[in-house]
Amino acid sequence: MSFPSDSESGTARNLTRLTQLLLKARYRTSVGDSNAANKTPLIIQGASGQTANLLEVYDSSKNLLYAVDPSGNVVKSGVSKVTAYRKQVALTAAQIISLHSAPVALVAAPAAGIALFCRSLLFQLIYGAAQFANGGAVTPVYHGATTSLLAGTIPQATIQAAANSTTSAGAETSGLALTSATGIDLYAAGADFITGDSTAIVTIEYDAITLG
Repeated sequence: MSFPSDSESGTARNLTRLTQLLLKARYRTSVGDSNAANKTPLIIQGASGQTANLLEVYDSSKNLLYAVDPSGNVVKSGVSKVTAYRKQVALTAAQIISLHSAPVALVAAPAAGIALFCRSLLFQLIYGAAQFANGGAVTPVYHGATTSLLAGTIPQATIQAAANSTTSAGAETSGLALTSATGIDLYAAGADFITGDSTAIVTIEYDAITLG
């Protein structure tokens, strides 16, 4: 990520001063209790199709400390080579049934030199009218692999149950070797499920780490 040149910085400073004046004029009543009447939160709205960060904070040496990208993902603590992501994926009954033979892609493969580090996964089962049978424990894996990226799994019995549930697959796996340029799939060990008609929502948290 490049920092503006000196000439660009001068322009940016002028724009920043103007923005500050506008913000003070618009939001001068926003100080204090944001829940009180006539209090308006600070709003940052990106342009249509924006790919640059919405917000960036630098230290005095022009090192990036914090950024928010157009999708709400963040770079923080001054670690510019690590970006934290959170994503939700809805699963149909057909996708759940075939999680062993056809794992579902949760996160697309990043560019070369970037590895995905899975931090957590929540599996929200939305029960329909018929229970799943067979199948196996469900877990996030690297695309094409079968080793869980987390310390635990979503139990087979949880997915077979006739009830709504939200279950965690556990914390990060210790000693896991990261694989670059590889996406993350949701996979069922053992066999495919059968007969069920429930759906699910999967929430995954992960970091994209630039290696080297």
